[in-house]
Amino acid sequence: MARIQLQNENCEDAEIRPIFDEIIERVGKVPAAYRAFGRHSHILQANWNRTKNILGKGNLSIELKEAIAYRVSTENGCTFCMTIHKQNLEKLGQTDERILNIEKCEVVDDEKLQLVLRFVSIATKTPAELTDDDFDQLKQNGFSEEDILEMLTVMEMYTGYNKIIVALGLKIED
Repeated sequence: MARIQLQNENCEDAEIRPIFDEIIERVGKVPAAYRAFGRHSHILQANWNRTKNILGKGNLSIELKEAIAYRVSTENGCTFCMTIHKQNLEKLGQTDERILNIEKCEVVDDEKLQLVLRFVSIATKTPAELTDDDFDQLKQNGFSEEDILEMLTVMEMYTGYNKIIVALGLKIED
């Protein structure tokens, strides 16, 4: 059970309702994290805008962004987030075996994905341990500097969400 009372999905607050309606239109419901953010309309708006922009724009595919989100959530021990991103990966057509490989950071059949997952895993836990070689390997495998920045931004967004969700004690059933 969440450590704070979550905003009701049927909230009629003039600032919150339009954001919740947009989330429902895109996701089908208002996830617990956004109902927590809904305790303050400006926090809800900032996080929803951030998510829409980071996931909806840029060069990286949504499949790669979801793989990053799943890997980062695994590194951060956020089982709530792991469940959500596993479901998203399944909806995108990923097999259980592939998802397990992403979770373990052992995608031996896809060198580019393996490089990205290793990179974001290090960036999540010990970013000072990233080396010029880590960046060069990504570039040598076709990733631009903009792509690398996008990877780091997806990693950073989900690391933040992981920390808030774990601290609030959110559960899938919330």
